[in-house]
Amino acid sequence: MSIPYDRVVARERAGIYESHYLKANSPDGERGLWIKHTLMRPLEAAAVAELWFVWFERGRPPRVVRSDVPWERLGFGDGPRLDAGPVSLSSTRAQGELAGIRWDLALSGAAPPILTYPWSIFYKGPFPNKKTLTPAPNLRFNGAVQLDGRRLEIGEWIGLRGHNWGTEHAYSYGFGTCNLWDDGVERSIDGASARIRLAGRPSPLLTVLCVRAPEGDRDLNRPWQWLRHGRVEPMSWQVRRPHTHLVMRTVPEHMVGLRYNQPAGGEQYCYNTKFAQVSLRLGSAQLSSRCGELETFFPEPLPDIPLHPPASWTARKGVYDSAA
Repeated sequence: MSIPYDRVVARERAGIYESHYLKANSPDGERGLWIKHTLMRPLEAAAVAELWFVWFERGRPPRVVRSDVPWERLGFGDGPRLDAGPVSLSSTRAQGELAGIRWDLALSGAAPPILTYPWSIFYKGPFPNKKTLTPAPNLRFNGAVQLDGRRLEIGEWIGLRGHNWGTEHAYSYGFGTCNLWDDGVERSIDGASARIRLAGRPSPLLTVLCVRAPEGDRDLNRPWQWLRHGRVEPMSWQVRRPHTHLVMRTVPEHMVGLRYNQPAGGEQYCYNTKFAQVSLRLGSAQLSSRCGELETFFPEPLPDIPLHPPASWTARKGVYDSAA
């Protein structure tokens, strides 16, 4: 099936960042992974691919590795296909090796894509300046990860393949997804509450939420639905609407902090977990999960959560590894 906008946009234009990413949780909820292929193509500086692998395991600090690959070493194919040195991604496979960590993952069985915005003008036009969609929700992962001498079998992990791009990151946001639920029923939630820059100032908080569930689908993403329904704090995100109430919460020890570059220069700060507690009310149904993906993002760093890589790291130092 052809998915609108499911291609490498930075191949066609400069002055943007772009992320093709994978996230998944193990069926028992004890582990999670996050693989990010971020293309940074500024107008006035060298373009690179920022490659990230983040491993989550309950009771242990998240493991973070990152490597930057120059633009001239990248290769592109149809759809989301990209090859970046030791790392590659397509719609059906993800492979890579960074800092001695290796992964080989078959991707299959996704549900139909979720378009965060309701109309094509929001993807083709200048507003909003961040575009986002989920080409493959409820995606199955099978294969293996080699980590610190351990071969970890990845059998029927569930997650997604996501895609976003834009001329700049939002001023701040809370973002959430969930694909693994306590009752074992297949569902997907996907949404965010964000402040964007309008005329150089942060906008009011704008909220979108898409739900795919047997209890009823929801597309709460029309412009007249964007205001007054979201709330973002460092460790939580919630959406309150008639008949739909979502709360996602976590604790600092489950969060990983990453430094994000802006295409025009400067950095902002991303905090992410695959172990958020999720409470979702859909009509009369009350649903829960302990495997939500919660991400919060701010122009200033949060205290007490280490950032990766540290400010002293540069690509000239080679691959960054939080365990080194």
